[in-house]
Amino acid sequence: MSLINITLIVYIIASVAYIAREVWRSAGTRWVSTGLFILAFCLNLFLVIKRSIDAGHPPFSNLYESLIFYACCTAFVYIIFEFFYNFRVVGALASVLSMLILLYATLQDDTIRPIMPALKSNWMLVHVITYMLGYAAFGISFITSIIFLVVKPFAKQKKRSGEGEEISPINFDKLSYKIVAFGFPFLTLGMVTGAVWAKKAWGDYWSWDPKETWSLITWFAYLVYLHTPLIMPKMNVNKTKTSVILAFWLLISFGIVNFTFVGLNYLPSAADSEHIYGAK
Repeated sequence: MSLINITLIVYIIASVAYIAREVWRSAGTRWVSTGLFILAFCLNLFLVIKRSIDAGHPPFSNLYESLIFYACCTAFVYIIFEFFYNFRVVGALASVLSMLILLYATLQDDTIRPIMPALKSNWMLVHVITYMLGYAAFGISFITSIIFLVVKPFAKQKKRSGEGEEISPINFDKLSYKIVAFGFPFLTLGMVTGAVWAKKAWGDYWSWDPKETWSLITWFAYLVYLHTPLIMPKMNVNKTKTSVILAFWLLISFGIVNFTFVGLNYLPSAADSEHIYGAK
């Protein structure tokens, strides 16, 4: 069995363990689920390192390599936040998200090819790593937003019924905001280093090709999200509606992330872009 398949299986087992942790809520299930997720992350990281050694360059030269690194970053960001917050069911969905990214990677061409001359730069390393960490944080915020939207109606119903203490949405709206605030500087740094890299590789900081344009759209989408809580009160929108609007906005924004990262690769209009190397 290949390493990537083993990693997929461990991610699935970790997801089941997180669900068991949510059901039984014992210290044992907590450490087992977290341990399995860390094991899956370590296998994913080893997969990235092995690919780098086999290819002779950082694993960013095609879509297969980018996806296995993206899955690794997603797991890494989740682990960071698990040590600060009692996520429980978020871990199950984070495992599934990393697993789905890896599963999609298995559908790509994994042939090792020589790296493009323009990609032979230390700027590529910084650019891709920062971008992937930003994307990974947005993936986790996508998960917390889904949970917030699912849990919140039940919380309201419980409060109205008078059946005891209100079920809190576990402040996943605030947690989503913190995660995006963590990822946004990485996204910004990725754009800046990408511009510097483009200047050195192609002579221009910005050329408005499809990848650059949609990267800017992604950046603006999360910039709007971060500033909306400051604007809504001035528009007399109450806190509850603001939280729901922001949660839906994160779902849309993560769709933009995926289109920018993967969807553009398959558009005929982007075929000549120097940035769309993943599908070549």
